[in-house]
Amino acid sequence: MYALLETLQGSEFATWMLESSYGYPVALTFHSMGLAIVVGLLLVLDLRVLGVARGIPLPALRPVLRIVWAAFCINALTGLMIFISDAVRYFESSSFRLKLLAVAIAMALVTPVARQLRAGVPADGRLPASVRACALASIVLWLGAIVSGRLMAYV
Repeated sequence: MYALLETLQGSEFATWMLESSYGYPVALTFHSMGLAIVVGLLLVLDLRVLGVARGIPLPALRPVLRIVWAAFCINALTGLMIFISDAVRYFESSSFRLKLLAVAIAMALVTPVARQLRAGVPADGRLPASVRACALASIVLWLGAIVSGRLMAYV
């Protein structure tokens, strides 16, 4: 595994990311913007699922999921670019591993919420406890991913 990581880290692309004036800063900027979009939109959706702002019909939020997935793709690409620049250090970082785990689980939790949006909202407007639990867990996981991501710079 370390041979692959060292190969990635020693690639011309990794060198360009670290030595160019714009490689790393541009990737990090787009990564931050993608994160803001993903987390911001999912926070709005999760809070609505939890009962905040009941005046906003849940089905009206369905289109934001396309934007979330597009922004997530940008994050995945820019995250890979950043990872390649220092693959061994990131791979060995417990903060990095925790961040990836939190992101993976949080993105998986989008599915039950999206499925509920497609199925419709019950007449009483109250969503199943399992869907509300997914929304709450999503919020906690995104906070964990953000904190873990920031800690990577220091740990």
